[in-house]
Amino acid sequence: MKLAIAQIPHGRDKKENLDKILSVIAAAGNDCDLILFPETCMGVATDAVSLADMAEDIENGTFIKAVRAACAETGTHACVCVWEKTDTDKVYNTAVVIAPDGGTKSVYRKLHLFDALSVKESDDMIAGSSLPEVFDVCGIKCSLAICYDLRFPEVFRASALAGAELFLIPAAWYAGEHKVGHLKTLLAARALENTSYAACADICGGSFSGHSAVYSPFGLCRADAGTGDCVLFADISPEELSSVRGVLPCLENLSPIFRKI
Repeated sequence: MKLAIAQIPHGRDKKENLDKILSVIAAAGNDCDLILFPETCMGVATDAVSLADMAEDIENGTFIKAVRAACAETGTHACVCVWEKTDTDKVYNTAVVIAPDGGTKSVYRKLHLFDALSVKESDDMIAGSSLPEVFDVCGIKCSLAICYDLRFPEVFRASALAGAELFLIPAAWYAGEHKVGHLKTLLAARALENTSYAACADICGGSFSGHSAVYSPFGLCRADAGTGDCVLFADISPEELSSVRGVLPCLENLSPIFRKI
């Protein structure tokens, strides 16, 4: 499976952000099986426009419909994060995986809202209530997590026990002291402890750290985007998964005590 990770900046204009996503799909869609985009790439709130103002229905909103059309035109999958409408003045932070025919392959609503380090996402968002599902892309079993979820290994272990081989992680990881180190350590740990690939697409520029990356099932960094605007490509290998899990059978050796939780 060929994975593309789009490390892009985002601005405050929803249409400009959409145009950036569509340009990446048009340029890279024919060269990969799936393009992973960062969290919050629909846009950020301003004094004039709230997240609820930007939010859309995830099936028929204009933003997601444009991404569906681009996927159908290039024949690739894409994972994009959107602000999803609710019946309140708050939104879901939702990752949607679009299939090559433009249909919906998977939906995941962020479980862990970032109420930490002077940020309080729960002021504007509602947490999801379901674990990410496992879905297939070109023979690789994938699951989703979003940004702050990285600090909660339970999400990833549950997905691995359900069969996940590749964790797809959109992020808007803030820059700051130790933050890049945290991101790299957590990605390596989530990959290694579950003998799975971990792929993160992060926003770059402004308040965000970049360093989108892919880690192998042995916890090794296979690609790191640095801090600039770019598209990173990586091969996800069933043979490597099988080899690592053969010599390091962590999931197989997990105590039955924990399988009951």
